[in-house]
Amino acid sequence: MDHAGARHYPAFVMPTLEIPIDSIAAAELAGSHADRLEVCSDLASEGWSPDPWLVREIRARTPVRLVAMIRPRGVAMMAALDAEAFRCTPAILDLCLREIEALARAGAHGVAIGPLAGTCGVDHQACGRMIEVARAHHLEVSFLRTFDLIADREQAARDVCELGFDRLLTAGVPGWNASAHPLSERLAGVADTISIANATCARLGRPTLQVMPCGGVRASNAAEWLKITPHLHASCRRGTWLDAQEARDLRAAMGPRGA
Repeated sequence: MDHAGARHYPAFVMPTLEIPIDSIAAAELAGSHADRLEVCSDLASEGWSPDPWLVREIRARTPVRLVAMIRPRGVAMMAALDAEAFRCTPAILDLCLREIEALARAGAHGVAIGPLAGTCGVDHQACGRMIEVARAHHLEVSFLRTFDLIADREQAARDVCELGFDRLLTAGVPGWNASAHPLSERLAGVADTISIANATCARLGRPTLQVMPCGGVRASNAAEWLKITPHLHASCRRGTWLDAQEARDLRAAMGPRGA
Protein backbone atom coordinates (compact mmCIF):
# COMPACT_ATOMS: atom_id res chain seq x y z
CA MET A 1 0.00 0.00 0.00
CA ASP A 2 1.33 3.43 -0.95
CA HIS A 3 1.19 5.87 1.97
CA ALA A 4 2.75 8.83 0.17
CA GLY A 5 0.83 12.02 -0.49
CA ALA A 6 -2.42 13.23 1.01
CA ARG A 7 -4.00 11.91 4.17
CA HIS A 8 -6.56 9.14 3.79
CA TYR A 9 -9.32 10.63 5.97
CA PRO A 10 -11.45 13.80 5.78
CA ALA A 11 -9.69 17.09 6.45
CA PHE A 12 -12.30 18.07 9.05
CA VAL A 13 -11.34 15.14 11.31
CA MET A 14 -9.19 16.56 14.12
CA PRO A 15 -6.15 14.56 15.28
CA THR A 16 -6.34 13.03 18.76
CA LEU A 17 -3.46 11.94 20.97
CA GLU A 18 -3.74 9.38 23.77
CA ILE A 19 -0.83 9.04 26.21
CA PRO A 20 -0.57 6.22 28.78
CA ILE A 21 0.49 7.30 32.27
CA ASP A 22 0.93 5.63 35.65
CA SER A 23 1.34 8.53 38.08
CA ILE A 24 -0.08 11.93 38.98
CA ALA A 25 3.16 13.64 37.93
CA ALA A 26 3.06 11.99 34.50
CA ALA A 27 -0.62 12.89 34.13
CA GLU A 28 0.11 16.54 34.83
CA LEU A 29 2.92 16.59 32.25
CA ALA A 30 1.02 14.66 29.58
CA GLY A 31 -2.26 16.46 30.19
CA SER A 32 -0.91 19.60 28.55
CA HIS A 33 -0.51 17.76 25.24
CA ALA A 34 -2.93 14.81 25.18
CA ASP A 35 -6.61 14.59 24.30
CA ARG A 36 -6.91 11.47 26.46
CA LEU A 37 -4.84 9.76 29.12
CA GLU A 38 -4.80 6.00 29.51
CA VAL A 39 -4.41 5.50 33.25
CA CYS A 40 -2.47 2.38 34.24
CA SER A 41 -0.34 0.98 37.03
CA ASP A 42 3.33 0.11 36.39
CA LEU A 43 3.81 0.94 32.72
CA ALA A 44 7.29 -0.61 32.88
CA SER A 45 5.53 -4.00 32.72
CA GLU A 46 3.11 -2.77 30.01
CA GLY A 47 0.50 -1.69 32.54
CA TRP A 48 -2.07 -3.14 34.94
CA SER A 49 -5.39 -1.85 36.23
CA PRO A 50 -4.90 1.38 38.19
CA ASP A 51 -6.13 1.89 41.71
CA PRO A 52 -9.34 3.96 41.69
CA TRP A 53 -7.67 6.60 43.91
CA LEU A 54 -5.23 7.37 41.07
CA VAL A 55 -8.06 7.98 38.61
CA ARG A 56 -9.88 10.07 41.20
CA GLU A 57 -6.81 12.23 41.87
CA ILE A 58 -6.02 12.73 38.18
CA ARG A 59 -9.65 13.57 37.42
CA ALA A 60 -9.47 16.30 40.08
CA ARG A 61 -6.30 17.79 38.56
CA THR A 62 -6.91 17.72 34.80
CA PRO A 63 -9.87 18.15 32.44
CA VAL A 64 -8.43 15.60 29.98
CA ARG A 65 -10.56 12.51 29.37
CA LEU A 66 -9.38 9.38 31.19
CA VAL A 67 -9.39 5.79 29.97
CA ALA A 68 -8.56 3.18 32.62
CA MET A 69 -6.77 0.00 31.63
CA ILE A 70 -8.47 -3.18 32.83
CA ARG A 71 -5.75 -5.78 33.42
CA PRO A 72 -6.07 -7.09 36.97
CA ARG A 73 -3.17 -8.55 38.88
CA GLY A 74 -3.49 -11.94 40.52
CA VAL A 75 -6.04 -14.77 40.14
CA ALA A 76 -3.90 -16.62 37.58
CA MET A 77 -3.12 -13.47 35.57
CA MET A 78 0.37 -13.94 34.17
CA ALA A 79 2.91 -11.23 33.48
CA ALA A 80 4.02 -12.76 30.15
CA LEU A 81 3.04 -10.83 27.04
CA ASP A 82 1.53 -13.67 25.03
CA ALA A 83 -2.02 -14.67 24.16
CA GLU A 84 -2.31 -17.15 27.04
CA ALA A 85 -1.62 -14.33 29.52
CA PHE A 86 -4.87 -12.64 28.50
CA ARG A 87 -7.25 -15.56 28.74
CA CYS A 88 -10.20 -14.57 30.90
CA THR A 89 -11.24 -17.17 33.49
CA PRO A 90 -14.52 -16.73 35.38
CA ALA A 91 -12.56 -15.41 38.37
CA ILE A 92 -10.70 -12.85 36.24
CA LEU A 93 -13.90 -11.78 34.51
CA ASP A 94 -15.58 -11.19 37.86
CA LEU A 95 -12.62 -9.09 38.99
CA CYS A 96 -12.64 -7.12 35.73
CA LEU A 97 -16.32 -6.30 36.09
CA ARG A 98 -15.79 -5.06 39.64
CA GLU A 99 -12.83 -2.96 38.51
CA ILE A 100 -14.87 -1.40 35.70
CA GLU A 101 -17.54 -0.35 38.17
CA ALA A 102 -15.00 0.99 40.69
CA LEU A 103 -13.10 2.97 38.05
CA ALA A 104 -16.32 4.40 36.66
CA ARG A 105 -17.22 5.63 40.14
CA ALA A 106 -13.72 7.11 40.45
CA GLY A 107 -14.33 9.28 37.38
CA ALA A 108 -12.99 7.38 34.36
CA HIS A 109 -14.55 8.30 31.02
CA GLY A 110 -13.70 4.94 29.49
CA VAL A 111 -11.96 1.61 29.91
CA ALA A 112 -9.53 -0.39 27.77
CA ILE A 113 -9.97 -4.17 27.79
CA GLY A 114 -8.45 -7.05 25.84
CA PRO A 115 -9.54 -10.56 26.89
CA LEU A 116 -8.52 -13.26 24.41
CA ALA A 117 -9.49 -16.82 23.61
CA GLY A 118 -5.79 -17.59 23.24
CA THR A 119 -4.35 -17.00 19.77
CA CYS A 120 -7.73 -18.06 18.34
CA GLY A 121 -9.21 -14.61 18.74
CA VAL A 122 -11.24 -12.20 20.81
CA ASP A 123 -13.09 -13.63 23.81
CA HIS A 124 -16.60 -12.66 22.72
CA GLN A 125 -18.34 -13.68 25.92
CA ALA A 126 -15.97 -11.83 28.26
CA CYS A 127 -15.85 -8.74 26.03
CA GLY A 128 -19.61 -8.68 25.70
CA ARG A 129 -20.11 -8.80 29.46
CA MET A 130 -17.48 -6.11 30.11
CA ILE A 131 -18.95 -3.85 27.45
CA GLU A 132 -22.41 -4.31 28.95
CA VAL A 133 -21.21 -3.18 32.37
CA ALA A 134 -19.13 -0.33 30.91
CA ARG A 135 -22.05 1.00 28.87
CA ALA A 136 -24.27 0.87 31.95
CA HIS A 137 -21.85 3.40 33.45
CA HIS A 138 -21.73 5.44 30.20
CA LEU A 139 -18.11 4.54 29.51
CA GLU A 140 -16.30 4.39 26.18
CA VAL A 141 -14.58 1.07 25.50
CA SER A 142 -11.25 0.44 23.75
CA PHE A 143 -9.67 -2.88 22.76
CA LEU A 144 -6.08 -3.18 23.96
CA ARG A 145 -3.01 -4.05 21.92
CA THR A 146 -3.65 -7.70 22.80
CA PHE A 147 -5.20 -7.55 19.31
CA ASP A 148 -1.64 -8.08 18.00
CA LEU A 149 -1.43 -11.48 19.73
CA ILE A 150 -4.31 -12.92 17.66
CA ALA A 151 -3.44 -15.15 14.71
CA ASP A 152 -6.27 -14.03 12.40
CA ARG A 153 -6.08 -10.24 12.61
CA GLU A 154 -8.66 -9.68 9.85
CA GLN A 155 -11.33 -11.66 11.69
CA ALA A 156 -10.32 -10.02 14.97
CA ALA A 157 -10.85 -6.56 13.45
CA ARG A 158 -14.34 -7.58 12.33
CA ASP A 159 -15.06 -9.04 15.78
CA VAL A 160 -14.01 -5.82 17.55
CA CYS A 161 -16.38 -3.83 15.32
CA GLU A 162 -19.27 -6.27 15.77
CA LEU A 163 -18.88 -6.21 19.55
CA GLY A 164 -19.31 -2.43 19.50
CA PHE A 165 -15.92 -1.15 20.64
CA ASP A 166 -15.13 2.54 20.17
CA ARG A 167 -11.37 2.17 19.61
CA LEU A 168 -8.71 -0.39 18.84
CA LEU A 169 -4.98 -0.23 19.62
CA THR A 170 -2.52 -2.00 17.33
CA ALA A 171 1.15 -1.76 16.39
CA GLY A 172 0.23 -3.03 12.91
CA VAL A 173 2.21 -6.28 13.10
CA PRO A 174 1.84 -9.63 14.92
CA GLY A 175 3.38 -10.06 18.35
CA TRP A 176 4.54 -7.60 20.98
CA ASN A 177 7.94 -6.60 19.61
CA ALA A 178 6.94 -4.09 16.95
CA SER A 179 10.49 -2.72 16.79
CA ALA A 180 11.53 -5.90 14.95
CA HIS A 181 9.47 -4.79 11.95
CA PRO A 182 10.12 -1.89 9.55
CA LEU A 183 7.85 1.13 9.77
CA SER A 184 6.54 0.47 6.24
CA GLU A 185 5.23 -2.94 7.33
CA ARG A 186 3.57 -1.48 10.40
CA LEU A 187 1.94 1.30 8.37
CA ALA A 188 0.56 -1.23 5.91
CA GLY A 189 -0.75 -3.41 8.73
CA VAL A 190 -2.61 -0.56 10.42
CA ALA A 191 -3.96 0.67 7.09
CA ASP A 192 -5.32 -2.81 6.35
CA THR A 193 -7.00 -2.97 9.77
CA ILE A 194 -8.56 0.46 9.20
CA SER A 195 -9.91 -0.67 5.84
CA ILE A 196 -11.47 -3.81 7.34
CA ALA A 197 -12.92 -1.85 10.26
CA ASN A 198 -14.40 0.82 8.00
CA ALA A 199 -16.06 -1.77 5.78
CA THR A 200 -17.41 -3.73 8.76
CA CYS A 201 -18.80 -0.67 10.54
CA ALA A 202 -20.42 0.54 7.31
CA ARG A 203 -22.07 -2.85 6.84
CA LEU A 204 -23.35 -2.77 10.43
CA GLY A 205 -24.46 0.86 10.22
CA ARG A 206 -22.29 1.76 13.20
CA PRO A 207 -19.92 4.68 13.86
CA THR A 208 -16.42 4.13 12.51
CA LEU A 209 -14.00 2.33 14.83
CA GLN A 210 -11.03 4.51 15.75
CA VAL A 211 -7.91 2.46 15.01
CA MET A 212 -4.95 3.87 16.99
CA PRO A 213 -1.35 2.96 16.12
CA CYS A 214 0.81 2.30 19.18
CA GLY A 215 4.03 0.61 20.21
CA GLY A 216 6.58 3.05 18.82
CA VAL A 217 4.68 6.12 17.66
CA ARG A 218 7.03 9.10 18.00
CA ALA A 219 7.25 12.72 16.89
CA SER A 220 9.86 11.57 14.37
CA ASN A 221 7.42 9.24 12.55
CA ALA A 222 4.11 10.97 13.32
CA ALA A 223 3.86 12.43 9.80
CA GLU A 224 3.78 8.92 8.34
CA TRP A 225 1.15 7.68 10.78
CA LEU A 226 -0.98 10.77 10.21
CA LYS A 227 -1.31 9.89 6.53
CA ILE A 228 -3.49 6.92 7.46
CA THR A 229 -5.15 7.87 10.77
CA PRO A 230 -5.63 11.01 12.88
CA HIS A 231 -5.73 8.99 16.11
CA LEU A 232 -2.41 8.12 17.77
CA HIS A 233 -1.44 6.37 21.01
CA ALA A 234 2.10 7.13 22.18
CA SER A 235 3.92 6.59 25.47
CA CYS A 236 6.26 9.58 24.88
CA ARG A 237 8.73 7.87 27.19
CA ARG A 238 12.51 7.79 27.30
CA GLY A 239 13.34 4.72 29.33
CA THR A 240 10.90 4.54 32.24
CA TRP A 241 10.03 8.26 32.39
CA LEU A 242 7.63 10.42 30.44
CA ASP A 243 9.61 12.79 28.21
CA ALA A 244 7.82 16.13 28.23
CA GLN A 245 9.77 17.31 25.17
CA GLU A 246 8.72 14.25 23.17
CA ALA A 247 5.08 14.84 24.14
CA ARG A 248 5.43 18.50 23.16
CA ASP A 249 7.04 17.63 19.81
CA LEU A 250 4.44 14.98 19.02
CA ARG A 251 1.60 17.37 19.79
CA ALA A 252 3.21 19.98 17.54
CA ALA A 253 3.51 17.42 14.74
CA MET A 254 -0.18 16.55 15.09
CA GLY A 255 -1.52 20.10 15.28
CA PRO A 256 -4.25 21.48 17.57
CA ARG A 257 -6.08 19.26 20.00
CA GLY A 258 -9.08 17.37 18.72
CA ALA A 259 -12.10 16.13 20.61
